Amino acid sequence: MVRKGLALAAVVALAACATTPRGRVFLPELALDRAPGRLSTKQKKAAQQVLALAAAGETKRARDKLSSLPSDHPVRRFLELEVAFAEGTQPLLGQVLAFAQAYPNYPPAWELAVLAGEREGELLEAADAAGQLAALTADSRWERRRKELEERALTQAIAQLQQRWAGGDPVGALSGARQLLERFPHNRPLRELGVGAALATGKLAEAKLLVLPLPEDAAGLELKAQVAAAEGAWEVAAELYRRLPASVPGRCPKVREAEEKARWQRAPERIAKAAKAARLSRGELAALVVFYFPQLAEKAAGPAPLFEDLVGYPYQTEVLVLVRAGVMTGDPLARRFSPSRPVSPRELERVLQRLVEVLGLPGAVVCRGEASAGGCLGAEESGNTVSGEGAVRLLSGIWGKLPC
Repeated sequence: MVRKGLALAAVVALAACATTPRGRVFLPELALDRAPGRLSTKQKKAAQQVLALAAAGETKRARDKLSSLPSDHPVRRFLELEVAFAEGTQPLLGQVLAFAQAYPNYPPAWELAVLAGEREGELLEAADAAGQLAALTADSRWERRRKELEERALTQAIAQLQQRWAGGDPVGALSGARQLLERFPHNRPLRELGVGAALATGKLAEAKLLVLPLPEDAAGLELKAQVAAAEGAWEVAAELYRRLPASVPGRCPKVREAEEKARWQRAPERIAKAAKAARLSRGELAALVVFYFPQLAEKAAGPAPLFEDLVGYPYQTEVLVLVRAGVMTGDPLARRFSPSRPVSPRELERVLQRLVEVLGLPGAVVCRGEASAGGCLGAEESGNTVSGEGAVRLLSGIWGKLPC
């Protein structure tokens, strides 16, 4: 008996669930005075009853009441959509939009499209429908709703595109950014995302087009510098990085890297040759020092020495600058500089130490071996000669200690 009682109670409960109204649902009013097609007074009353039943969640009774309306009447078709919306039917937006486009001057159809689009997550479609309503009704509330839906749609879309990029799909992120930029060309986060994704996928020409409209504030300058660097336009990149505010994190290293690459892009062949020397000569060292620090010419205030072995020498000008600035010395009595003699590690150390003193960087000292914890620069220690590559490394280190 107990089991039968429980079973009966379960049946009663299921039946109650099946007949209990779903709860109230907001549905657009019918606006029968603007509805397409004529209806009798009785039919209008029936249409209002259908809407009231659907809004109350009594969708079964609402469907039964629909039979009192002509089967091919637009109002009945619209009410069928409203009942389906009250029932929670998804997807429904496509059908609602088809109806609204068939009867574009009927505001309730666009209002239902707003509701269906928002429920189904199609926020841009909902925003478009709100825009149609704003135009039809001249109601500022719908224009505000359109903007709000667009903002929500953009925020969600950008977050999704960022996730795609972070998940290893920059191609998909760029494709999505392209589509959205057609509609929202002035949205900055979207444009910045597009620039980054274009760079990540090697679409340099597209990155250049996307980055151009960005304002030249800190973020805009940095993105433009990144595009210039990706293109290999290091002079441009260096100039853009230099224009960043000093407070931007990592500004100085970025400036230095771009300037270093730009330096070697414009390096004449004879300097490039010196940098590749397996056994760097004194003259080649002088050429590299002046190449890195052309400001030494302003410090060359000493008397002009007469070195007979510099006549016709390719690096004569650079040697004289360093001698007059007190960075290198020759033998004034013998009138010789010995420009072809290989530089020893100890001589390089002395030259670089004098260089940092002339430049006003007494803290940038040169160490033997690896750089110490104190920040000095590690000079080559093995062998009796110095390579051009080793000298360049040390010169670059000294140059990096100058103020940006």
